[in-house]
Amino acid sequence: MLRDLFLAYYQSTNRKPEHVIYYRDGVSEGQFYDILQTEMRALRKAFKMISEGYNPPVTFIIVNKRHHMRAFPVNQRDADRKGNVVPGTVIDTGIVDSHRFDFFLYGHSGIQGTSVPCHYTVLHDENKMSAEDVQRLTYHLGYTFARCTRSVSFATPAYYAHLAAGRARFFLNEGSDGASTVGSFNSNSSNFDFTELHNDLKNCMFFI
Repeated sequence: MLRDLFLAYYQSTNRKPEHVIYYRDGVSEGQFYDILQTEMRALRKAFKMISEGYNPPVTFIIVNKRHHMRAFPVNQRDADRKGNVVPGTVIDTGIVDSHRFDFFLYGHSGIQGTSVPCHYTVLHDENKMSAEDVQRLTYHLGYTFARCTRSVSFATPAYYAHLAAGRARFFLNEGSDGASTVGSFNSNSSNFDFTELHNDLKNCMFFI
């Protein structure tokens, strides 16, 4: 799948990506390094299949929305109209892990109730990005979600991947291993039997 995505990008732009920033959702803390090793190997394999010697630097970032951390403004004048922390607020000291690069980011303004930040963990960084660069990029990506006129709560590439995976369930053919094991993870894509997409849907973001 990775090879196909990189090839589609190359065919559309006539350029290979010079840097890769990879946002990965749906991973528990205990799976961090297994996922990192497995998917970095898959990325390297995909690069080699595209072109011998092609090996762009990769930054690998875990996205976690399921946690219990909440923050509140000390002064009401620093809050948004709902009394929540303003979008763009980053928490990267005090409550974060002292042994790795992680941070909480409030990417959007909550419409109802208490805003929930997204927790990002940078597991691997060959692009040598500063903390401010990663945080700024991640925040700005929240404004690129195509079907929303506001920023969204977490990085748009991870949001799109979530939507694409959800839509893909409807293309699983009955009797496929994947059709009866929703929620389980198997890295062997040969277990999944997908309906062929119509040509008009290929290489477009129809899942939005």
